[in-house]
Amino acid sequence: MLNSQINSSDTKALYADIYKTDGHNYGNTSQFRIRHLLGIVNKWIHLVDLKDEDTVVEVGASLGQLSGCHKNWKGFEYSSTAVELAKSINGPSFNIFESDARNLAQETGSVDFLFSFATLEHIPEVEKAFLEIERVIKPGGVALLAPAWNCRTWTVKKLQQRPYSELTVNQKIGKFLIPLRNNLFLRLINSLPSRAFREIKLLTNLPVPLDYKKLEPDFGLWDRYPHISDDDAFVSIDAHAALTYFVAKKWEVLSHPSLVSRVLCRGEEIVVKKPKA
Repeated sequence: MLNSQINSSDTKALYADIYKTDGHNYGNTSQFRIRHLLGIVNKWIHLVDLKDEDTVVEVGASLGQLSGCHKNWKGFEYSSTAVELAKSINGPSFNIFESDARNLAQETGSVDFLFSFATLEHIPEVEKAFLEIERVIKPGGVALLAPAWNCRTWTVKKLQQRPYSELTVNQKIGKFLIPLRNNLFLRLINSLPSRAFREIKLLTNLPVPLDYKKLEPDFGLWDRYPHISDDDAFVSIDAHAALTYFVAKKWEVLSHPSLVSRVLCRGEEIVVKKPKA
């Protein structure tokens, strides 16, 4: 049984446990999803004209299912169980290593292309992971980031699965309002003020720190209710917040080059290029 109150210092044991094949088995990714993610990575590797000798790093590599994207792929994975499984499947020399995204075991300025799927939302101090991404990428290098953007506050409390009878008054109201809060149009309207505020900061050359909301997943509910996507997220990040964070640092946005595309971004990947000087 998982502890209901797991903090940033406890996550090492958490992610070692949830990759066990007799447990939540996070490594059990469908072939359809693997092909889909490979397609995204391969598209951008082609668009940025990556060479065979260039270094490609994946952060949050799971079992290394995307290693075929490039001959010089290297995977970093937080879960010791996942790394052990990956090496048992692919051989002991498989190029995957146990490492924390907040402190990557990679030399500064040594990576040509870094990508990460469904990982950053699981990192309590996610701003440290962003700093590490900046550190390891070469000048002129590219990062493709695709966490689960805008993770819902009610998901980590499993409000949709739990009956009203066990909820507090505030949780009952929150559960009742989920269809409204999930409405795409209303979500866009709700996000516009904060997005506009960030854009104003950019225009006036004010600092734009990484803006995100901390979440508190209740792991004590995992034995009672089935796992659902993002119920273990520690942070909720808006894609626009990530984009403006990089723009403020003079990175080029390859995926959303215009102001309009940046402001209207949704749940897709963002791709940014580090300045050469």
